[in-house]
Amino acid sequence: MSSKQVIRETKGPVSWVILNRPDVLNAFSTELGKEALDALCQALGDETTRVVVLTGKGRAFSVGADVTEPGTDPDPARRIDIMATIAHKAIAEIRQADKPVIAAINQLAAGYGTALALACDIRVATETLRLHYAYSLIGLTGDGGVNYFLPKMVGISRALEIALTGEPIREQEAEKFGMVSKFFPEETFLEDTQALAERIAAVPPKAAAAIKAMMYSSQNADLLTHLATEKAFLTEMAGTPEFLGLIRKFQR
Repeated sequence: MSSKQVIRETKGPVSWVILNRPDVLNAFSTELGKEALDALCQALGDETTRVVVLTGKGRAFSVGADVTEPGTDPDPARRIDIMATIAHKAIAEIRQADKPVIAAINQLAAGYGTALALACDIRVATETLRLHYAYSLIGLTGDGGVNYFLPKMVGISRALEIALTGEPIREQEAEKFGMVSKFFPEETFLEDTQALAERIAAVPPKAAAAIKAMMYSSQNADLLTHLATEKAFLTEMAGTPEFLGLIRKFQR
């Protein structure tokens, strides 16, 4: 599927959702938000897709909301509410999906672009990276779960410093805090991301979905509850044809 502001490409078991407003560093207009949400839902619902990659065309993943749009509305708060509603639906789709979602961050993410990247299951980036909170610099307070994800990753004190000073998170710190899994050279960024996505896609879909669900549920569960969940999923997966087929390969 292609559109003016979003491109969706399928490469084997991997679906790419590409934000396509490079002239404004993929800033989210209401229209881009709607198209991106639709493309994301289509990719997640595609039975042939095992992994979804989100990225941006050009020199940025996304710099967040197009702040010029609310300024043209007689009721800016109403416009912000509409944009945030769309943005939050995308975050929920990613976290509730049974497929892994990778954010491929090319150089720069800010505002909702940062929130969207942090919401994804795995993040990879080019070797020169900047992540910006950005909201406070224009008198806003964040959306897309950024105030949920950021302190969980870097700690509350550092998150507050990042949010209130506008200081960027660069590649060394993103690596230190485990915010980004891998860094790839810019010249091979798309190819390296595709190769990683294909490795993940090789995991049987039911197992991948169960692992994702357990990882997130463990954040709010006590150990004994989590152990019971692990055991239930493990025994369920042990009865699947995928498991039996893979085990036979090791027995040869």
